[in-house]
Amino acid sequence: MAHEFSPLLILRPALWLAVVVVATLLLRRRKVTPGVRLAFIVVGVLVFGFLFAQTASVGLQPNPVAALRAILARVFVQGPGGAASSALLTVLPAVVLLLLLGAGWVSNKSICGWMCPFGLLPELFYRVPLPKWRPPFRLTNTVRVGAFVALVVGLVVAGFDWIGWVDPFSLFSLHPTLLAVALVAVLLIAALFVYRPWCRFLCPYGLVSWLLEHVSVLRPRIDRDACTGGTSCVQACPTSAMADIYDEKKLHADCFACGACIAACPQKEALQWRGK
Repeated sequence: MAHEFSPLLILRPALWLAVVVVATLLLRRRKVTPGVRLAFIVVGVLVFGFLFAQTASVGLQPNPVAALRAILARVFVQGPGGAASSALLTVLPAVVLLLLLGAGWVSNKSICGWMCPFGLLPELFYRVPLPKWRPPFRLTNTVRVGAFVALVVGLVVAGFDWIGWVDPFSLFSLHPTLLAVALVAVLLIAALFVYRPWCRFLCPYGLVSWLLEHVSVLRPRIDRDACTGGTSCVQACPTSAMADIYDEKKLHADCFACGACIAACPQKEALQWRGK
């Protein structure tokens, strides 16, 4: 069935880019307060989650994971000469993915951190004042790599997309499967204690964006001459990203551009969202 062009297909990427610009300016100017962050989380869940899901045509779901899955399915299941589909369904995921990766390259994790609805919703749950656990990055990334390999192998061997069975983004369409409801429930309960469990343990786009963030232009940068050696940024970070960056590790844990580290640093010049 042909998919008609909708003005919403232009509105969505326009809003994505607008949020990237605003978020980057807030980070660079040290204006990401807890209240500002909460406002972006709530609005992001409502707009990029529920509103966009209600207005999306079948096969045109507006989230990073859907775009990546569509491309993987095209490569590993259909192939370049695979089953015919509308030009829109063929081209749109690639365009969306390139746009998202480009935004993430300019400003680290700007999509995951500020616009992905199933990154923002668990972050909202994480704000409930309960004991928190920071799982080691070696654990989270090992599980996430395994989940990505399972996705690719499933597509290659049997055309099976495991995320399609338990897609947590279907929550926003208000028509989730029972398996999706079960996964969402587990992830949201886990999010009370662990920061963004879907993003760090299972998300295939999260893995790709983690690789990209090591070459992003704008990201948290420490000025060693200005830093007095305090670890406020490390303590404020909900993952171990700032601990790894502070220790100058070549590969660091996911930084979701939440701005907590910059807000916590008492020396304004010591930690900034900038290029080299």
